Amino acid sequence: MIRTLIFGAIAGYVGKKLYDEGKLTEFKNDLVTRYNDAKTSLADERATADTSPLVTSAGAINRPLPN
Repeated sequence: MIRTLIFGAIAGYVGKKLYDEGKLTEFKNDLVTRYNDAKTSLADERATADTSPLVTSAGAINRPLPN
């Protein structure tokens, strides 16, 4: 438990220094850009996808055969 607290304190200290120097802003902007790109491409895929229901034979596997 002490190791976890020490590691957390070091991570917090280093993170604060990086934040103060503005180095985390570039990382955040990159993540936001990737998220928006992924959201846009997902919306495009949904818009172009066929809206008919998907029919599979998976349900037939669990049904008993008629006698």
